[in-house]
Amino acid sequence: MKLIQEVISSRNNPRVKWAATLASKKGRSEAKSFLAEGEKLSLEALDAGLSVTHIFVRADQKDCWLDKIKKYLDDEKFSQTEIILTEESVFEKISTEKSPEGVISVIKYLDFFNIADIIYKEEFFLTADERALVLCSVRDPGNLGAVIRSATAFGVDRIVLSSDCADCYNSRTVRAAMGSLCRTKITEVRELGDFIKAARENGRRVFAAELSADARSLSELDTKATDIFVIGNEGHGIPKEISEICDGSVYIPISKKTESLNAAVAAAVFMWEQSKL
Repeated sequence: MKLIQEVISSRNNPRVKWAATLASKKGRSEAKSFLAEGEKLSLEALDAGLSVTHIFVRADQKDCWLDKIKKYLDDEKFSQTEIILTEESVFEKISTEKSPEGVISVIKYLDFFNIADIIYKEEFFLTADERALVLCSVRDPGNLGAVIRSATAFGVDRIVLSSDCADCYNSRTVRAAMGSLCRTKITEVRELGDFIKAARENGRRVFAAELSADARSLSELDTKATDIFVIGNEGHGIPKEISEICDGSVYIPISKKTESLNAAVAAAVFMWEQSKL
């Protein structure tokens, strides 16, 4: 690692202005990088050997932070990583947190995430024993991050996203995923309907998680490890055109005292049910 000794005191510093752009999806897309804020996420990124390009540290926390990462300082895979010291007001320009901890890492986009423009049956990317979950129009970054975290906990190998889901690299997604972002494969598909059709052609059963007239209770479904459940938008559910091409609808039986479950909670219930198989 390279420690830049000069403390940055200007919020107009080029490095600072560039790092601040990573708070937006446009900035992340252009830089192919995202922010991991706080000690826990930064240390997990280093432990996982991710491509950490910069570490911004508040100057008043320099000694404490360097002590915590001393085992990485001479690691060859981080030889180009820059440790940049800033004054508190400068650090706050980069951070998206209300109460930042004092360290922010910049990480290159992960190999775990990819975009599939077209789905072909002969090039289908799910292996025979790969467990998968689909998110359709889940736009809340916190919910997406929570689903990613649960997927790691319950042994789901891949999460498939419709193109209008929240950004995987949004700071709220990264924070809610709690380090699981680099442990679960994520694929964004341009045409979710094509994915579902291809999955079924490859022998998978696909179920829409929704309460409809002919929906079956999850407790009564003969669930298989290869089943794929589609979790819909937090407010509007699953579009009719998606539900119609699934093998059926499934709901989670809940108390009559409440109408529905949060998308992340519902996803966790389905993943937990499959984890028992």
